[in-house]
Amino acid sequence: MALGDAIDRALMPFAPGLAARRQESRARYIAGSMAIDGMRRYDAAQPGRRAPSARPEASSADGENARGRQLLAREAHDLVRNNKAAAAGVRQMVATIWGDGIAPQFIHPVKRVQQKAQDEWDRWAEGKVDGQGDWYGHGKIGVREMIVGGESLTVWAPDDGGPDGRVIGLEGEQLDGSKSYAVSINGHPNGKVVQGVHLRGAERIGYWLFQEHPNDPVRMLSTASEYVGGAHVDHLYERLRFGQTRGASWLGAVATTLRDLSDISDARRLREKIQNCLALVIQPGEGNAGSPLGQQSVREGDDGTKPLGETLSPGMIVRLKPGETASTINPQPSQGTVEFIQQELAGVSANMVPYHLMTGDVSQANYSGLRAAMNGSYALVDDWQQNEVIPQLARPAALRRLRRLAMETGDRRFLDVRMSWALPVRRLVDPIKDLMGEIMEIRAGLKLIGKGLAERGINGEDHMREIKRMNDLIDELGLALDSDPRRLTDSGVLQMAAGYIAPKGES
Repeated sequence: MALGDAIDRALMPFAPGLAARRQESRARYIAGSMAIDGMRRYDAAQPGRRAPSARPEASSADGENARGRQLLAREAHDLVRNNKAAAAGVRQMVATIWGDGIAPQFIHPVKRVQQKAQDEWDRWAEGKVDGQGDWYGHGKIGVREMIVGGESLTVWAPDDGGPDGRVIGLEGEQLDGSKSYAVSINGHPNGKVVQGVHLRGAERIGYWLFQEHPNDPVRMLSTASEYVGGAHVDHLYERLRFGQTRGASWLGAVATTLRDLSDISDARRLREKIQNCLALVIQPGEGNAGSPLGQQSVREGDDGTKPLGETLSPGMIVRLKPGETASTINPQPSQGTVEFIQQELAGVSANMVPYHLMTGDVSQANYSGLRAAMNGSYALVDDWQQNEVIPQLARPAALRRLRRLAMETGDRRFLDVRMSWALPVRRLVDPIKDLMGEIMEIRAGLKLIGKGLAERGINGEDHMREIKRMNDLIDELGLALDSDPRRLTDSGVLQMAAGYIAPKGES
């Protein structure tokens, strides 16, 4: 820019306006060049030969779902039917996220209100809420369908006692994705329907649902979808982007890999069979139709001269017609297939459950690795439980039953009942060390006993009352147990400093 600076200095006395405009244009040029250079530092944002397979198209969550959600769900269902890794991974995810159920533990300052709410929930949840299984069985299928198909729906219907007494579980296929349009009433906008979901702002007004699965071989009801108010539907799916209306299969990122690995496994099994097929092909001598190995038995309908064709079998010996070429088939084994499959499955398991749970392979596992894998997976489980399953499935169900109880009794205090959650028990790799760490947290006041019990699916208050009842029974019978912490420490030392007073008659 030395020449440009010289020209500007020469123009300044005679045409200061022109000189100023030249400097301004130069500043804009420099700023633009710096911006372009800055963008070029993002290699992934630059098209070219280094990213030939990338398809960075502009899209929205609903736009992507409209194009691929349904096909992806069908692919995932086929995988869990036929791919052992996918089937095992999904089963483990369901068992970890839902297990034996996520149950509400009701909280209210009035004990009678709290106990009534808990008893009514337990009575309803343990009955046949969908005509076949209880609430926890319904929840298991709902969570499984969220993982495989991307979403599930719970439709609430009345029973003989009132509203919200019966549930109907639906797969994502039963939500009519063909309906997408703007809604207006008397010429005024009234939201929109996106892939079967009627939205008004962030509120879900209704759903277009098929009463029966559209792919059922026998259908008794109408094949057209019907509109159901959003107040009667709970929609369970993982929201990954703002503005996402429906869910996509969790197997989307690993479906192609699992399919390829299945093909590779089939090829490897066939290769192992062929490797055992050291075959000797014998050509009879000229004018001699017999075998040099002696009389050979032949199958019915085979004159012994038929060539083998495309079939190989271990230890096979075949006779050919005179004039044909003889050769020995001795396949050579390939290397590295097992290691490749293990590496790919490790990547798949990172998106689902720890490798050893999905494959059953602990040959390369050690204590530290197992603990690291399980502790890392618990963070994912917490995310799925706290951000999807509880707010979209478990809590809406509990609130519906509380509203019904308030309506039946006329006691509005049931509407003020709060709740905590009893989660599935987590199996520990090293129970002694893990429990010692938990005890230290509780003793330091970092964790409540009730929280630790809830993580094991136990109602804290009921559990404490049961401990009190058992302790009273132990004292009444005059029993002395090594497991009684009121008498002995964990090392077997008497708890004299604790101020324990033995029952009358006990020394």
